[in-house]
Amino acid sequence: MDEKYFYNRKLPHWQPAEEFFFITYRLAGSLPIEVINSLKENYTYQKSLPDNQSLEKREELRQEYFEAFENELEKNLNEPHWLKNERVAKIVMDSLLFNNNKHYILWCACIMSNHAHILLLTIKGSPLLNVILQNHKKFTAVQGNKVLGRSGPFWAEESYDTIFRNNAHFFRAVNYCIQNPVKAGIVEKWSDWKWTYIHPELEKEFRLENTKS
Repeated sequence: MDEKYFYNRKLPHWQPAEEFFFITYRLAGSLPIEVINSLKENYTYQKSLPDNQSLEKREELRQEYFEAFENELEKNLNEPHWLKNERVAKIVMDSLLFNNNKHYILWCACIMSNHAHILLLTIKGSPLLNVILQNHKKFTAVQGNKVLGRSGPFWAEESYDTIFRNNAHFFRAVNYCIQNPVKAGIVEKWSDWKWTYIHPELEKEFRLENTKS
């Protein structure tokens, strides 16, 4: 692992070029502060790893943090729910699709009421993932606030990202992503959710599974 692709803000991020990522980002205020503080406390030991600790081990620990966050987000579908507004949801989806095949290949995306999941592959010559996400979140925050007639923070500052370890991990993540509205009781089948995108190369396979279920 190359150190230049690893950095820490409030959370750790390992974002090499030309890589597959599963990313979750949420609206500002959508997780209770006590939950956020608990997750941060559980992560503090990672920040105190010795300097000679391998980046592979740091990535393993960061993956554990990512999974803990996902579990909490799934259990706590709290306000605000600005993404229920169809105009706002469309702004977010259109923004993701705008850079598809320019900076990344978008394999899957699902926009829920207070968070979004995306799976993508950054392509050669693209900005690093943190820059891609910053630009996407900045644009959609400005446009979303205009629609809602509000001002102030729109997205939570940090996003949560992980790298796929293998094909099985990738397909589990795709299934997790598209099944979010089903788990939330919004629709019976993932294909009924308007704000789900799946790459054409994957859609046929997952629609077949959808028919069997």
